[in-house]
Amino acid sequence: MTLRVFSVLMLLPLLGACAAGVPWMHPSVPKDQWGGDYSACRGYADRQVGWREEEGGNPLREYDRQQAKKQYDGMINACMRERGYIPVRKGK
Repeated sequence: MTLRVFSVLMLLPLLGACAAGVPWMHPSVPKDQWGGDYSACRGYADRQVGWREEEGGNPLREYDRQQAKKQYDGMINACMRERGYIPVRKGK
């Protein structure tokens, strides 16, 4: 089995789990597509920024990680808005 096929098979359960907790909504796109679009935007941002959640370490590296996280979140935000999504308020 190739790495690509293995990766897709491993991501399928995650996509279903993400669909329930996607912090974005689209008025004219079916709900079952929201998770896939969100995952696509997250993948795009990850490829561009390469941000990873890590703990501990050098304070300067921590600053760099925080800046990368802001850039990562901003790219997801822009990607989702370009697709016509609007953020869902917390508590709804």
